Amino acid sequence: MFENFTRIPAEEQKRIMDACLEEFSQHGYQQASTNAIVKKAGIPKGTLFYYFGNKKNLYLYLLDRAILRYTDWTRDHNADLPADLFDRLLHNGRVRMEFVIHEPVLYKFFYSAFVNIAPEIRTEMESRVPSFAADSMQLLLKDLDLSKFKEGVDVQKAIQLVFLVLEGIFNRYLPQLTQMDPSNSLQLIERITDEVIENFDLLKTGLYQ
Repeated sequence: MFENFTRIPAEEQKRIMDACLEEFSQHGYQQASTNAIVKKAGIPKGTLFYYFGNKKNLYLYLLDRAILRYTDWTRDHNADLPADLFDRLLHNGRVRMEFVIHEPVLYKFFYSAFVNIAPEIRTEMESRVPSFAADSMQLLLKDLDLSKFKEGVDVQKAIQLVFLVLEGIFNRYLPQLTQMDPSNSLQLIERITDEVIENFDLLKTGLYQ
């Protein structure tokens, strides 16, 4: 479907994608302006629609590229995961924070796409959300050591609880993370990590033997 776009030089593709990413990450799908995109990219508006057909196709193409970039990053940085649930989620959280700091605009777009789903693309998103969630859960559960859980604990519900705590902490710091330079990020990452560890220690007393 996008052969006309993929045939142009890589540098031109990147310039157009960067302009799209900036506009969609700042304004979301509904409020994003294709006029602003073509102005930033330095191309005629007709050229953009020649490549993608319409705004929806453009957004979904960009989203699929963002999903691929994020999943590639997490897999590359999760080659040797800890067997313990808490250690694994802590590791995953650090990987995610590093991605946010290195790719703040991309992550902002990626995150908002799944949190604030526009009605016009809900059907298309419904085909992407379960697949992405399933891949993430598969990575989380692979070779996980469940022997430390107390007898009678519903492991699936326990995992969901721990994950929600991690998500809550992460989302609280997300605005700061997206504004940070990688060279200045270590102190904040360590502070977040310390807070996560404190909360995980509390959860362990209720879930672990």
